[in-house]
Amino acid sequence: MYYKRTFLFVQLSLTLLLSASACRSHKDLVTEKKPNIVFIIVDDLGYSDVEYMNQKKGIKTPNINKLTKTGMVFTDAYAAAPVCSPTRGSVVTGKSPAAVKITCHIPGMGMDKYLKKLNKEKKLKEAYFLNHLPQEEITIAEALKTQGYATGYIGKWHLGGEGSIYTDNGIVNTKYNPEHHGFNVNIGGCAYGQPASYFSPYKNGTITDGPKGEYLTDRLGDEAVKFIEQNKNTPFLLNLATYTVHTPLAAPNEIVKEHDGNTYFAMIEKLDQNVGKVMNKLEVLDLLENTIVIFYSDNGGLWGNPPLKGKKGTLNEGGIRVPMIVNWLGKVKAGSVCNTPVSSVDFFPTFVELAGGDPSTYPKLEGVSILQLFGNKKDFIERPLFWHFPHHRKEGLSMGAAVRLGKWKYIVEFETGKEYLYNLDKDIAEQHNLFSPHSKKAKELAANLKKWQKEVDAEMPTINPDFKKLN
Repeated sequence: MYYKRTFLFVQLSLTLLLSASACRSHKDLVTEKKPNIVFIIVDDLGYSDVEYMNQKKGIKTPNINKLTKTGMVFTDAYAAAPVCSPTRGSVVTGKSPAAVKITCHIPGMGMDKYLKKLNKEKKLKEAYFLNHLPQEEITIAEALKTQGYATGYIGKWHLGGEGSIYTDNGIVNTKYNPEHHGFNVNIGGCAYGQPASYFSPYKNGTITDGPKGEYLTDRLGDEAVKFIEQNKNTPFLLNLATYTVHTPLAAPNEIVKEHDGNTYFAMIEKLDQNVGKVMNKLEVLDLLENTIVIFYSDNGGLWGNPPLKGKKGTLNEGGIRVPMIVNWLGKVKAGSVCNTPVSSVDFFPTFVELAGGDPSTYPKLEGVSILQLFGNKKDFIERPLFWHFPHHRKEGLSMGAAVRLGKWKYIVEFETGKEYLYNLDKDIAEQHNLFSPHSKKAKELAANLKKWQKEVDAEMPTINPDFKKLN
């Protein structure tokens, strides 16, 4: 079996960022036979929460390690937001969270209660944001269906309305769910931002309960395998969106014991097992050469992301830089590394091009096709990546906006007005604020950021009148 063969473990470190590989024209990757696309998006998996990063002793991800051995690691992959719903919206639309108007996670506690809690004793009120993905947004599933693809969504959606904790099945409005956004199959996708339970019964109206005690990550892996089997004779888009490793932390007792009580590491191991399950099925069905697999996370981890600063919810690298691997047997060079910055807005145009379509057909896309990077092209045009997060978080630097262009990253905090400038080539941990000695560069990036915010009509925070009363 593909994942049972002995392989030489490849240890990736920061010294590999500039490793060279043979180039392949991205046109070679667009074939007459439309490739299957398997997009695995993990919830809250941090930059260093995978074994191949060699940052956290005890993490076991042999199947994910295998993806790095046989595919390409992206060292500078980003989520379009430091929390889940905005990034997920950017993946399926190819637009920034600011443009889609979903810039914050859609609150399970309900919008009014959430805003009251987060705005308390703050100078600025959180900016307006939507509580579901609008029907008028064209999704990647709808785009690929026009190219003859079967489309399946398995797992966490979190674009389906506010107040999910007050439901008994996670469904706020069925019209908000994936099946009404172009997916032929929806199993597990609803308004939940985290599962009501990781063990059956799941209390999820979009997935039938399994045997009592069945583990959700295993079930979603099984459903992914079933979807592949059922659509093996037609091109398909499979979006496997695991609820793991989001809180509440929970895993089977026997795996937790193997990790000396570390439930988080146990959840990661169960995730890895199901990545292997999917890859094994692709091999058994002889689909590896015609299937591109992308492994990705929706934002930074909540439990530390060394060597990066910050975590989920922050605009520092630990909140937005995520693990990403691209695997395509015979097409993507095995053991290769790409350090070109890419973002979640890039998946839509990339998938359209993979399917033989033209991304320019969708003129409002903010991402670009990164297909040429899969062939190790080195002349990819440098472009800015933007973040707009006008929301308060307790984890660190938030309520602000940022831009990265090349080695430079600029951040502005809305609440304090403080500005930061980092040279990520020399300071990946963002320890040295270079705003003063490089004020000209900071002003240049700030101007680019403001121009982009105007172009996408970004919602801005407003003065909190309650703060004035308190002061």
